[in-house]
Amino acid sequence: MITLKENELYQEIELFVDGQKIGEAEVDIKYKMLSRLSIFPPYQDKGYGTEVVKMLTEKYDLDVLWVNADNKRAIHTYEKNGYKIDEPTMYLMKR
Repeated sequence: MITLKENELYQEIELFVDGQKIGEAEVDIKYKMLSRLSIFPPYQDKGYGTEVVKMLTEKYDLDVLWVNADNKRAIHTYEKNGYKIDEPTMYLMKR
């Protein structure tokens, strides 16, 4: 069972399973956006990311997030929770 420990001032969230910290997240409540999610490596590939995205999406009525285009694992997790890739609005530019 995943439990959440929240800091309302910054919308920073620590993620725990059985008292063990497994990751962190940040939610922008004003814009209904998951702005950061990190599941620590020992806890990846166990379904926690999918469960956390579902919990946070429902709790905060989230409808948007950012993800690196090359982060296939995260994209898969978000798509399982109903998110879809939208048009790119940011580009990496180099000189």
